[in-house]
Amino acid sequence: MDEKTAAAPTANTGRAPAIRTTAQETPSDRGHQVAQLADDVARLIRGLARARSQFLARARDDMEWAAQILISYLAAGGPMRLGALAAAVQSDPSTVSRQVAALVRDGFVERRADPADGRAVVLDVTEAGRQVHRDHIRVRNERYEEMLAAWSSEDLATFAALLHRFGDAMEIHQPSWSARPHQADPATDPATDTDASPRPDQEQDDRS
Repeated sequence: MDEKTAAAPTANTGRAPAIRTTAQETPSDRGHQVAQLADDVARLIRGLARARSQFLARARDDMEWAAQILISYLAAGGPMRLGALAAAVQSDPSTVSRQVAALVRDGFVERRADPADGRAVVLDVTEAGRQVHRDHIRVRNERYEEMLAAWSSEDLATFAALLHRFGDAMEIHQPSWSARPHQADPATDPATDTDASPRPDQEQDDRS
């Protein structure tokens, strides 16, 4: 048989729908697959952005969550100055300064001289802070484990490998995306058809 198709997923397997491929794949087939992938990545980015916004919004009113965010950034990014930490968490420096003061007082963060400039001060996590970070990572992984409980080990391994490969490709190619975009010919590229109506799912995505 020329056509090779994986078995259709059942409702309770959690397996992603298989992409149908043919022995003689056409450029149109591949273009459709790439477009579908781009749509799915955009949806994922929107979901992650909403989750991050909710997380940061809660942190502004909850010192415990704010502490988790600051400790996580310092543990993952290494020592940094107060201004850099405030920029990383998208918060006001004065607010971060008060939160850092509490973390220093409680023994989770320490101030020390910047090795690159002895007149400046950098913030770093203490061992107690690193333990908090490790606990945060453990809880995060438990949530992912719950979310992916229906996935097989094979699916997880395949997805992780492809996601890593996708990330590598994006790091290589993304810098060139800031260049002037290719001007498509409206007569041959349907994506430039300004009269085309969006699909219902696109309208829903734009409103979300």
